[in-house]
Amino acid sequence: MQPFAPRAGRWPLALTITFAALAALAACSDDPVAPKTPRPVAAQIAPVAAADTYVVTTTSGGMEPGSLRWIAKKMEYSGGTILFDPALAGKTITLDDRFEIYHTAAIIGPAKGITISGNNTFRLMYVSYLTMENVTVTKGNGEFGSAIEAWSAVLKHTTVQGNGGPSSAIYVTAKLELLNSTVSGNTVAGPVVQYTASTQVLIDHSTIAFNGTATALGRRGNPSWSHYVMLYNSILANNGQNCADYAGFLYAGTNIVDDGSCADVAIPPTDPQLMPLAYNGGPNMTHAIPHTSPAFNKGTECWSTDVDQRYVPRDAKCDVGAFEFNDWTKVAITIDPTVKLDAATGQALLSGTIKCTRNDYVSLALELHQDQKVGKQVVDIHSADVLPLECKQSGGTWSAHMPLAAGEAFQAGAARATAVTFQTGEWVTPASVASPVKMSIARK
Repeated sequence: MQPFAPRAGRWPLALTITFAALAALAACSDDPVAPKTPRPVAAQIAPVAAADTYVVTTTSGGMEPGSLRWIAKKMEYSGGTILFDPALAGKTITLDDRFEIYHTAAIIGPAKGITISGNNTFRLMYVSYLTMENVTVTKGNGEFGSAIEAWSAVLKHTTVQGNGGPSSAIYVTAKLELLNSTVSGNTVAGPVVQYTASTQVLIDHSTIAFNGTATALGRRGNPSWSHYVMLYNSILANNGQNCADYAGFLYAGTNIVDDGSCADVAIPPTDPQLMPLAYNGGPNMTHAIPHTSPAFNKGTECWSTDVDQRYVPRDAKCDVGAFEFNDWTKVAITIDPTVKLDAATGQALLSGTIKCTRNDYVSLALELHQDQKVGKQVVDIHSADVLPLECKQSGGTWSAHMPLAAGEAFQAGAARATAVTFQTGEWVTPASVASPVKMSIARK
């Protein structure tokens, strides 16, 4: 199979399968055992727009008015959108029971995020047609789909972490999209992200990593080419195994995996050098990458999103995975106001200081200019040099003897100098300084 180049729209034409067809396929015998509460007919119909919007106003995990479970109950058969009072930004809602919505529901957290916890006691949620954004889903525990079970789920800027159970953390039967999302630290026995023979799966600019001995992606039942899983500019690493199989897989952009379980095309396994899960800004925890990571600036066909999971802008050379590197090395340069001049040779010693926000190596392109009157003309006597340096956080000095063309010499008096970072790494922010200087003959 050749790597797949995406067309306009979220899914290529070949992956567009009607919900009616998926409903028929999803009734296969290898689906998990149904939950104890029977599913209403509403869970089997195509989604419709839900106009009602509700605002969660308390971190209570019970059925108090304004609580998440209370609102979910009101939406159980009608659907709607769940928002959160700004005062709850960054807070955790620990539920005392699972909630179920048999319709279309959007759960949109504040910019600083919201955490929904199951306290390691029950499966967290079932939503027929779920859209979730700026949410962390954690500590669900149950037979399958311990964090999220859905017919269709679109997770954006969401982290699914720390869920457990004998099977999956996420279970979807028709369509799953992970966009700018992280799935990490889940200790389940089956595939962390699980789907059926009829499921469309898109893993887009996302990271699935550090899920213990569990397989990251897997289909329930025997492998089949009737489902589609597209990996697109994503990272799968540090799991027990990344993919249970690669039947029906498509590939777009650049993907990084650390084993050979996800590909029947050449994706050489490599270590993405993921840092531990941490709050790196934005609504939830992410795995940062260093500038030495093979994920840095290696994304291709970066058309689907212009920000990362934290809403940090992605550039034209986007990074692979949910995190866009933005911890640039910044350089501060100064030029000393006095330039020492050798009277015998006319050569100048240009000097200054340099300091970096991390220990790094840079080169400075240096120029020194002096206007000299020759007869009735003003001539620019100039010198240029490139100076490689070790730039330290603690700072340091630099100096360079500026070469001259034959027959030229600097004189005591005014001049001008520039120093510019030159041919530095892509992770270094360009820096420059221009300054007037005074040339003085050096005393012996």
